[in-house]
Amino acid sequence: MILIFEGDEESIINQIISTLHDKKKVIQISTEEVSILTFPGLTIQPYQHRVLQDGKEVSLSHLEFATLLFLAKHPGWVFSKTQIYEAVWKEPGEGCGAAVTNVISQIRRKIGSKYITTVIGSGYKFKEG
Repeated sequence: MILIFEGDEESIINQIISTLHDKKKVIQISTEEVSILTFPGLTIQPYQHRVLQDGKEVSLSHLEFATLLFLAKHPGWVFSKTQIYEAVWKEPGEGCGAAVTNVISQIRRKIGSKYITTVIGSGYKFKEG
């Protein structure tokens, strides 16, 4: 996409930023690593790439682990399939729905459905147990 500005470009950009700022609050999602995430019945150890449920190790694929970790770092936050795909796969999220749905399904099969819930019409969120 190419944008062509006529007139004072800085003024136009400032108006766009001002308009966006007034309409939508942008939240920076932290990329800091945490050593261990603990929830009732579930422990996630990012540096060891381990998930323990009730003390027993759960085997997750790389994408399953990364998706669970991404959601668990932000309990209660609702993320669309596109947001999850872009954060975990590190690629544009166009047409990503089936991939995310499949990974969420596999996570639920392995750890149960009480941790990741579907928010109809919006996406998924992690519940603390």
